[in-house]
Amino acid sequence: MAQPTADTTAGKLAPLLPRAAEPPTPDGARRRRREPQATTPVSPVEAWVARHRVRLALAYAVLTGALVALFGGPDRPAVLWWAIGALVIVCAGRTNPLARFLLAWLPLLVILACYDLIRSQAGGLIERAHVEPQLSVDEWIGRGTAPSVTLQRDLFTPHHLEWYDVAAFLVYITHFLAAIAIALTLWFRARSRFPRFAALMLGFSLAGFATYVIYPAIPPWLASREGFLPHTTRAVYVIWGDLGLHGLAEVFSGDPKYSNPVGALPSEHAAYPLLFLLFFWGITRYRWQRALLVAYVVVMAFALVYLGEHYVADILLGWIYAVGAYVLLTKVADARAARRSIELALDVPDG
Repeated sequence: MAQPTADTTAGKLAPLLPRAAEPPTPDGARRRRREPQATTPVSPVEAWVARHRVRLALAYAVLTGALVALFGGPDRPAVLWWAIGALVIVCAGRTNPLARFLLAWLPLLVILACYDLIRSQAGGLIERAHVEPQLSVDEWIGRGTAPSVTLQRDLFTPHHLEWYDVAAFLVYITHFLAAIAIALTLWFRARSRFPRFAALMLGFSLAGFATYVIYPAIPPWLASREGFLPHTTRAVYVIWGDLGLHGLAEVFSGDPKYSNPVGALPSEHAAYPLLFLLFFWGITRYRWQRALLVAYVVVMAFALVYLGEHYVADILLGWIYAVGAYVLLTKVADARAARRSIELALDVPDG
């Protein structure tokens, strides 16, 4: 009888023997090979939409056709809201990168759609727009004269630009770029922080938009035009023209298709820099970064008053809204994160 060889014995016992240690590899490579890829969590609402996607899409198409047949072609606000609904139906519940990107950036589209909807109703809001009490607050602060009036009287000469006019103007227009630039930076460099930032901007913006509808208010330049305030100039509009950018002047400052002249209280221009400060204060590494955050808040506030775009009262209320939105949404986000951590811990098997 043939005796088993060492090779055949080793082959039969191989499944019972411990596996040889893997050759050393970089930690990152070993982690990628051994750990399963994390999947993007899908909310119960998204899961429900995904289960009924086909029926929802058919119902959405029928509803769209019926509305177009009854009321004709939609205007821009309606198109934006239609796009939001379509994105939710198409992307909800999907885990591919494009769908998650579109859903993650949906708050930006909601902000734009809300602003455009309110802007489209600006004509009716102007009829009941308020001048008080913000004018009285500023006159109290300025000892009888609103700070916008005093600053422009002493510093601003239309069609004769000084360096500080251009500096204030540039600070003012950063409002239209800063939030998007920060969101893009977070998306590519610190994506785990992006949802909180998006929720913060959305929550504050919705609160501000609601106030615009409930209590429309006019800025200093418009109050001056209507005779409620001594002479002030809409300096932003003048500076656009002096720089030869007449088309952009219409888009950002003059054309009611794009601007909302009664969306002054609270000041979103003033609130955004404070939101950035609150969001980044605890995660900045260097003092100079915090100094820049503080400087942006202060310089933006000065620019808004100097250019005649906002009262000091508008700015103060904007700061109150910013702090309230940050505190409330931070608590909500912390509670959700804690609940998520508990759920993940309960899902981990023993041993």
